Amino acid sequence: MKILFLTSFLILSLLNGRELAAQSKLPQHAHFKEVFNLQKLGQLSQQQKLPIMLMFGAQWCEYCHLLIEDVLEPMALSGLYENKVVLMRHVGVDENKLIPSWNGELIKKSKLAYQLNADLTPTVLFVDGFGKEVAPRIVGISEITLYAGLIHQNLNIAYQNMGLNKQIPATPELLEIQTRQAK
Repeated sequence: MKILFLTSFLILSLLNGRELAAQSKLPQHAHFKEVFNLQKLGQLSQQQKLPIMLMFGAQWCEYCHLLIEDVLEPMALSGLYENKVVLMRHVGVDENKLIPSWNGELIKKSKLAYQLNADLTPTVLFVDGFGKEVAPRIVGISEITLYAGLIHQNLNIAYQNMGLNKQIPATPELLEIQTRQAK
């Protein structure tokens, strides 16, 4: 009887452990896009005269998930940013897939992160269409509620450093109001 009880307990524990492990894998972001080709993204940046925001993250990084879920996914979902004020992409440093770099050469995302000193996750870089940093990077998360404002601040620095005559308001809320008033 004790053996049957222990066996049942172990089987249930294993099943519950698998279920918890499956639940701990957070869903992939639906609107905040993964980068697949830096060369094409750079060309798009040059054509549209927009900076690129690259968020270096990893599947195992809980702060990356927090940043994506609370800041970047809502920004992407709003429709106010992509192809209007910035090109936003995620760089999964724990993926083995090779992607074309700025010059077209294939590179692993982890190697790209290492080359750019962006292998501490999350790290957000603001670059131009040639891959040159044009605003201060954001490493880690100090205060999630202020993160979107920090992104806006750095986008305005990027515009200035790229020689663009653009500026966005200090917060996503003000950007939304400005966009509504412009229609």
